[in-house]
Amino acid sequence: HYRKKRKMLAVRLTGSMIGGLFSGCASSGNGTGGQEQAVDEAVQAEADQTEELSEKTQSSNDGEKKKVVLWTWATGQFDAVQDAYFESHPDADWEFEEVVVAAEDYLTKLQQGYASGGDMPDLLMAEMGWRGSAFALDIWENLEEAPYNFDRSILLESTITSIVNANDQVIGVENGLNPAFMMYKKDLARKYLGTDDREELEKMFRTYEDYAQAGARIYEESGGSVTLFPGLQDISNMMMQQQRNINNVDENGDVNITGKVEKVFETVENLRESKACGNLSQYSTEWSNAFADGTSIFFPGASWSVTFWVEPYDPEGIDNWGMFTPAEGGFGWGGTCYGIYKNSDMKEEAWDFISWVLLTSEGAKYMKEGSGFFLPVKSLYEDPDYTKGTRPNFGDQEINTFMMEEIAPNIPEASLSIYDNLVSDSVNMVVQMMAADPGMSAADAMEEFKVDLQAKIPDVTIK
Repeated sequence: HYRKKRKMLAVRLTGSMIGGLFSGCASSGNGTGGQEQAVDEAVQAEADQTEELSEKTQSSNDGEKKKVVLWTWATGQFDAVQDAYFESHPDADWEFEEVVVAAEDYLTKLQQGYASGGDMPDLLMAEMGWRGSAFALDIWENLEEAPYNFDRSILLESTITSIVNANDQVIGVENGLNPAFMMYKKDLARKYLGTDDREELEKMFRTYEDYAQAGARIYEESGGSVTLFPGLQDISNMMMQQQRNINNVDENGDVNITGKVEKVFETVENLRESKACGNLSQYSTEWSNAFADGTSIFFPGASWSVTFWVEPYDPEGIDNWGMFTPAEGGFGWGGTCYGIYKNSDMKEEAWDFISWVLLTSEGAKYMKEGSGFFLPVKSLYEDPDYTKGTRPNFGDQEINTFMMEEIAPNIPEASLSIYDNLVSDSVNMVVQMMAADPGMSAADAMEEFKVDLQAKIPDVTIK
């Protein structure tokens, strides 16, 4: 190996860590599935550690390289682009040290590490779902100041609101646009909807009520063996992301979320009653199996879902997938940004990596091909080939063009607050309750949601 990367297993490896990986970036990471892959990653990390120790024994006279510490819930996800960076920078005199932290523990570990003066990563990461809270911590370098001198004008305007802090300073760089849409199984669409044509499906499903009506018919025709969606969380997460431009905090500092959350619970109740949704918990093993087992037709997904959901969960599904614009429009789902810890001793090295991976055409090539991530750098879109491309599961549909030219320009900007992760967690919990209790109404759900959220933020007014 031309590079040695140390990996340490820390905190805890869980199925929900994998949910965080698949969410891309996702905004919640509340999944309970993927345990097998978590174990695989743990085994691989230990194997890498053993290999690294062996290499150190063989070359003990070389001396230790400097380390850029990275806390990550997705060990191995960016190995290819890290390798590419070091290949293009043969004189780099440092290496990565990855510490695995479950996605749902990351923010707490950042808060505790900084407050106690304990260990902190050099290269910071922040998921969209809890980025508002992470950005409120005084731990980030201002990337628009020397020595970084980052120019925000090189990025697509729609990404700026999600990478600036309360002082309007750019403190992170987005690792990709995350346009989200509806994915569907072509064979089931032909059988139960009469067509697998994207444009026909868009005409057929313009409202959530359209989903409910079609779902009821499909459930009856299939004798209950097929549902339109795998589970209720697929609906609630999609609806919350479609409303992510509505900030959870109003000008008075109150959490003002009743309007959008009520809408979610009412829709979830309607789709549950119509049997449009199965009873599968998002990110569970059973939910993952639904991609291939023919029990569900529609799956809300994002650009990264092709790489991390469709291809691994349905490897035999060649030319059996399509994507279309869902009712109420495309949306943004997830996203991770990278920044630099203000007290790091490795700022130059961390910035060199971030800027190469996320701001250059060379890095963009690896991000697109390796992870399915399209960078929000304006100049990249001057080349029409950047947004071209198909994937075997989606046949000849130009999915990259669809994602980047039809969905991405129209998704709502993310409006961040420090309570985003708490609101999301409470919504997810209550929707799971609605799935488990068919008698739980939208009104019941709203009351349960308010009680749960108020317990988390007792000193804040909830409207």
